Amino acid sequence: MMKKQYKTFILVQIAIMVIIILSFIFLKSDYIKIVPNCIIREKTGLLCPACYGTTFAIEMANFNFTKAFLIHPVFFLLILYLILLDIVYAINVLFNKNINIFKWWHIIIWLTLLIIYTILRNIF
Repeated sequence: MMKKQYKTFILVQIAIMVIIILSFIFLKSDYIKIVPNCIIREKTGLLCPACYGTTFAIEMANFNFTKAFLIHPVFFLLILYLILLDIVYAINVLFNKNINIFKWWHIIIWLTLLIIYTILRNIF
């Protein structure tokens, strides 16, 4: 009988793959045109933290990683961090390890980086 930990691992990996595949299909389709414009940018003229997120996702789906990084470096680094967390999770489950690289203050660092990036790109 399979351990509950393995079942959870498999379900998480399947969910990640389904999300990636559905995102890829959506970003490559004509339905991408239904994504609304940024309300904050329309009303204030300022870029919100997520502005150009759709363009970033399209470039990632087209495997233009350099262009995606230049469009939104914070999102790019966040994706790399999430991939690292997933790899560590896989190592923990498959090799029965207890490696924990995630700390609560990582969220504060990411939010701070996003705020600083948003301020700087609205100034320059």
